[in-house]
Amino acid sequence: MSSSPAQLLPDRLPILTLHNIVIFPLLAVTITARRHEDIELLLDCQKKNEFVAIANQRRAGAFPLTYDNIHPVGTACRVSQAKLNDNSQLEAVLEGVCRISFLRLLNAGKQPQALIAGYQESAQQHSDSTTQMLMESSLSLLKACCAAGQPLPESATSLLDRISNPGHLADLIIIYLQPDFTIQQQALSLLNPKDRLKLVHQLLYENQKRLNKGEAPSLPETGRWPRQAGSHSNLRNENESEELTELKKKISDLELNDQLHKTITKELDRLERMNPTSPDYHNILHYIEYVSELPWQDENQENLDLKKAEKILDEDHYGLDKIKERILEHLAVRQLNKDMKGPIICLVGPPGVGKTSLGKSIARAMGREFIRLSLGGVHDEAEIRGHRRTYLGAMPGKIIQEIKRAASRNPVFMLDEIDKLGRDFRGDPASALLEVMDPEQNNSFVDHYLNLPFDLSRVLFIATANQSDPIPAALLDRMEIITLPGYSEEEKKSIACRYLLDRQRENHGLKEDKIVFTDEALDSIIDNYTRESGVRNLEKMIGKIMRKCARDKVAGKPLPKSITSRDLGELLGPTRHHKELAAAKSRIGIVTGLAWTPTGGDILFIEAALMESVKGDNLTLTGSLGDVMKESAQTALSYLRSLSPGYEIEGDFFEKHLIHIHIPSGSIPKDGPSAGLAIFLTLLSLASGRIADHKIAITGEISLSGRVLPVGGIKEKVLAARRAGITRIILPRENLKNLDDLPLAARDEMNFFGIDTIDDAVPLVIPSLTSAIKEGITQKSHAQQNVTFSVPTSAN
Repeated sequence: MSSSPAQLLPDRLPILTLHNIVIFPLLAVTITARRHEDIELLLDCQKKNEFVAIANQRRAGAFPLTYDNIHPVGTACRVSQAKLNDNSQLEAVLEGVCRISFLRLLNAGKQPQALIAGYQESAQQHSDSTTQMLMESSLSLLKACCAAGQPLPESATSLLDRISNPGHLADLIIIYLQPDFTIQQQALSLLNPKDRLKLVHQLLYENQKRLNKGEAPSLPETGRWPRQAGSHSNLRNENESEELTELKKKISDLELNDQLHKTITKELDRLERMNPTSPDYHNILHYIEYVSELPWQDENQENLDLKKAEKILDEDHYGLDKIKERILEHLAVRQLNKDMKGPIICLVGPPGVGKTSLGKSIARAMGREFIRLSLGGVHDEAEIRGHRRTYLGAMPGKIIQEIKRAASRNPVFMLDEIDKLGRDFRGDPASALLEVMDPEQNNSFVDHYLNLPFDLSRVLFIATANQSDPIPAALLDRMEIITLPGYSEEEKKSIACRYLLDRQRENHGLKEDKIVFTDEALDSIIDNYTRESGVRNLEKMIGKIMRKCARDKVAGKPLPKSITSRDLGELLGPTRHHKELAAAKSRIGIVTGLAWTPTGGDILFIEAALMESVKGDNLTLTGSLGDVMKESAQTALSYLRSLSPGYEIEGDFFEKHLIHIHIPSGSIPKDGPSAGLAIFLTLLSLASGRIADHKIAITGEISLSGRVLPVGGIKEKVLAARRAGITRIILPRENLKNLDDLPLAARDEMNFFGIDTIDDAVPLVIPSLTSAIKEGITQKSHAQQNVTFSVPTSAN
């Protein structure tokens, strides 16, 4: 069984005398020793790890020391730290171990010693019911008094609730109450814990009576925990003083408004009065240091030269005209109004189109710092707003952290993957972003850790997302959405030639080797080895080829001067994707549709077959179709059944037959309403027995009244049809405006037919079907020849 500190004490100890400074057991106090004898004693005790007896003199400075001039009860202490300062004084930290009684002095020389008796108490010694009641009542009175004055720190409340030793509880409450020296020495002299607890209870009861009379309780003004009364003037070493002086200068140099300056100065004053050994000291010190290092007024000098900015944007990225134009507009407005708030832009587009790298380019063009914060998988609101300082390990949120790291209050701040924010029991980060992303509110953004308003209105926020649907409506409403569509084959090839090839040559140490790719090789890589809207996988394939060339160079093998399509099989292996081509010939019950996918566009072959009817549903759908697509098929069938006589379809045709619709590839999920028109024409071809033209692609949502409604992804769908060799496309009339996003070459090569109703599409896809709902529909179909058209010159 281990011995207590009191049992380890020798029967005699050297004495160090203080005046009006009481050191309680379990408390660490820093003192300043000036006498040469005291300095030697403290250094010797620290070196030998020996105890020193602390006694309080009745009359300060009375020498030689006599027994009558010291209080009979003191404290045995260890010297945990000791350091000489520039004034030849010793700063020493004394840690109280236990109470001691002075039996008699052994000599009265320069360094007297005393015969002592140590006293160690335990919780079991005085655990009777009366003591327990005193402990509970004292705690209750302390909390009541503190609630009316300075609240106890959370750490202190937790510590007090855990203490089971009545003597320790009494000592800690005395330390907090900070009565005058006489009462402190009286508490130290009471060796019976119950007696000390009674003294504490009496002090608290007197405070409670003052409170009941409407008077303020007698509590310390700062509410520090713990703190030794009368010793704070000696508690700070030289380094700490220099640190506080430097902090004061930093705070005074900050150009803050009166309210901010007052709040920070108040914290600094609190720190100055605090015991450096207090647990809260370093927390407050870190807080003030953090605040002083924030860029309250510091910002980058902006580049407002439009020509220079445009040149930088064009150097870094091919195309992306909309976002480039928006940035140049912002710079133009900044020239006219330098106080303009930063816009909140959201770039929406598929992976690999350059959203993140565009943010870096914008920062370079504007001459600002660039910050990127990935929001993918963020679930905790505190990641955005920070933790309150009452929590252990509290820190600011990522917004303030990154602003501090950038050392500028006007950076380009990219919030990457904002559509992938999470939400759980820890809070909703999207809701926390509402204040950040609102130009009307973010000029006074309050982080929980700082608890001070910080101006984010000069920050240019750029969010990125693959899709806008998952973004909460309230957040989406605060952002300016700019859609970045996928690249065409020509655009991908241009990007590869202008940027990717040179970058990969340099990355793989082949800058001096002029390895070129033929047009056929690049076309083959784009069509057969990648399937994407962007160019990320294209760059990976080019990098794979460069790695093989680098290995050959190191091995001393000759490098090829050019990479041709014939070399790709050896360099990249078998092709990974099959390029979907238009059907070889027209057939009954097969129509070519168009689909949008996260990696671009694709063509769909919508197939239908007839079987004898069985009891139950007369429509079967396969091909991993989603609910919306299934509903579109049901709508197409219902509309066709309502008009079957006009299309020369027998009245009982649908009762006699089961129709099976299948859309390859079966393993790929498909959904959305845009295949509705193509499904209708497939059913019409099947039911009428007429061939559908395989050289025309179709997209459009339909309604039960026969209208054709607009759909999305027009650019990707048109480019997919072009890759498949299809040059004629039927689309809703309202989508003709979206053709402006197409490359000029694609618009010149292809014919587009804008339609308003389902019946307008019938003569274009099934020319042999000349009768549609008697003469009325037939006349309408003939009239349609004047309204279906190739894209007018203005669209080009």
